Amino acid sequence: MNLPTDIDDEAEKPERAAKHALVRAVKQLIELTAHLDPNTTDIKTVRELTASVEALNIRMDSLPSLHAQGGLGTVGGDDGALLERSGISGRSNPLAAPLQWTLEPTRAKGVAIYSSAYEGPAGHVHGGFVAAAFDDLMGSAQVISGLAGYTGTLTVKMLRPTPLNQIINYEAGIKSVSGRKIYVWGTSDCNGERLSEAEIVFIAPRDGVRPR
Repeated sequence: MNLPTDIDDEAEKPERAAKHALVRAVKQLIELTAHLDPNTTDIKTVRELTASVEALNIRMDSLPSLHAQGGLGTVGGDDGALLERSGISGRSNPLAAPLQWTLEPTRAKGVAIYSSAYEGPAGHVHGGFVAAAFDDLMGSAQVISGLAGYTGTLTVKMLRPTPLNQIINYEAGIKSVSGRKIYVWGTSDCNGERLSEAEIVFIAPRDGVRPR
């Protein structure tokens, strides 16, 4: 199941849309690999698949890389934007969970549909992904305050298990600001039921330089 917004935006440049399509294909490969049954799949087939993936790795390693520009954390432009590079929600990062955020004037909103690659308890999302989603979403929401900092403390109350293959809606906003401390709230819901609530205290750097 794809996210409602997990399609190529017509406003995207063709190059960006092409990379997003590649990322979705790699995510599907991860999902299929995680669920491959080694007990009933012919070992020769598994070795052939491994060779094919290794050959693709070699081909991609020869292509221009953002490593040459300092890596994802330092490169500028769209490639350096957290919503593109984040290991939690980045649209250009195949490690990221299927999360997409939008930033509004007073809050951040998000949506996710977790496949079984993110399963913890049977039929539900692993709690680590639940917590990571809040850290990422609320990290985006903190900029509404005019400040930005690093996560100091993260508290997540998991009221109900987060189901797989269902639309999960997220919201986050500013609770208060005290000096360099930014207090942010967050929630997740599914089909009108509250799943989790979170609070984060972000600490802005003393030098005032925003973290990327």
